[in-house]
Formats: sequence, structure tokens, C-alpha cells
Amino acid sequence: MSNTSVPSGLKPWRRGGAATLGLYGYFIRLAFLKFLAYRLRYYTGVVTYTIYVAGFYYLYNALFASRVATGPDQLIGGLTLDEMITYVAISWIGRSFYFNNIARELSGQIMEGQIAMQLIKPYNLQTVMMFEVVGESAFRLLMFTLPIMLVIVPIFGINGPPEAVLYAWSFLSFCLALVIYTQMNFLLGCIAFFTKNIQGVLRAKMVALDFLTGVIVPFTFFPETIQKIMAWLPFQGISYIPVTIYLGKRSGADLWLGLGIQLAWAIGFYLAGRLVWAWSVRHVTVQGG
Repeated sequence: MSNTSVPSGLKPWRRGGAATLGLYGYFIRLAFLKFLAYRLRYYTGVVTYTIYVAGFYYLYNALFASRVATGPDQLIGGLTLDEMITYVAISWIGRSFYFNNIARELSGQIMEGQIAMQLIKPYNLQTVMMFEVVGESAFRLLMFTLPIMLVIVPIFGINGPPEAVLYAWSFLSFCLALVIYTQMNFLLGCIAFFTKNIQGVLRAKMVALDFLTGVIVPFTFFPETIQKIMAWLPFQGISYIPVTIYLGKRSGADLWLGLGIQLAWAIGFYLAGRLVWAWSVRHVTVQGG
């Protein structure tokens, strides 16, 4: 009987750091080009978002007019009318940047059995989807967010932040919001490993998040007890914190606290996603052929 041995010079294959960055950079580029092919549908989104902002513009104008008519106080929820209009507009402009559908995409792959092919590829799907979202958001920023700003800002007279430096802090905050929103979506998509259909969950999420993140109504409109509860939840990091930074409502230690809250939730959701993914793939069953 012959005895074969593995040559001592052979080592397990591992991708280097530069190759890894190149791989994930490719997914950013691929996602950008994919959405570029369907750019016409985003032009209708500019009209849709303008209509949303217009609705809230007239609603809050009527609300403030009624309040002023019955008393001298022109603040509602700690905001003036101009700040309220700016709050609504920046909320929807920010939403056009961080929004994505990876929960729907991931659940679709799981329910259709396509996830089996993802599991044999030499990369982590959670990380790949995060980088794909970066490419999508880069496309949205250029082809969706900026056009919306060019339309909404002059029409409704949206104010800039009190200090020019807040443009940079607001953008950084919206980037952290993108990570939170994406990792939250990834966790929701993983539910499909254990249920046959999560379309109801996704619809409920879409409706609830616009309210819970403060896109529709600022948290300062809520009772104090609700505000304290919301301060412990991750939803404020998706829209409320970035917009209040833009308005100059957070400065000094409060600014750093807001960014720290966002960073903590972004890391927490990412780590939770890694754990849930590792546990979920052990229970995956693919049928079909």
C-alpha cells in the first residue's frame, strides 16, 4: 500500500486584504451600474417626493396658522414653522438616500432557493449586500437625492443649517443611518429562513418606520414618556438624529452623543446580523431542481 502525503509547501487558500477590497469594490460598481440601467423610474420618484413634501407643507402651515390665531406662541414641538418645513423636507431628502429593499431581496432569494448558490460562494453575503447598498446609495445620491433637492429647496424655501459645518455632520449622520437601516433590513430578511412568506412583515415595516423614525412627525410632538422610550430605540438614528443635526438642534456634546448612538446601533445591528445569519444557515432547506 502506497502512502501519499500532502506536500509541506501547500497552504490553505486565503484572499488577501487588497483582493478583498477589490472584490467588494466590484459589488459597489456593479450595483451602481444596475440601478443606472433603470434610472428613468427614479425621475417619477422626484415628483412623488415633491408631492409628499407639499402635503406636509400645507398641513403644517394650517396647523401653525391655527395655533398662532389662538395664542402668541409660534413654536410647536420646539420648532418654528420654517424649521418644521425644513425638518419635513430634509427628512424626505434623506430618505431618498438611505432607502433600500435588501430585506425583500434577501427573503426572495431564500424563498426561491437561490440562497443555496450564495452559500457556496467565497464571501459573506451580509457584507456583500452592505457594499451593494453603498453602490445603490451612490446612485441615489447623484440621480435621485440631488434632483429632489434642486426641486424641493427653491419651491418651499428650505433653509440651510445655521452653520456650514453642519452640512458635513448631517451627511455623516445620514451615512450612519444608511448602515442602521441596511442592517435592520438584513435582519428582517433573515426571518424568511423560518417562515414561508414575510410580505406582511415588510409592508408593516415600511409603514411603521416612516412614523417611528420621525420622517412624518418629529419626536418632539410626542408625549414626554414616549420621547423617553424612543430615545432607547434605534429608530431615531435613521432620520430624527440626522435632521436635528441639520437644524442645529444638536451641538457640542449632544452632537457627539447623537453620532455615538448611531454608531452603536450600526455596530450592534451588524453583529446581530452576523449571529443570526450564522445560526439561520444551519437550518436552511432548499427544495426544487
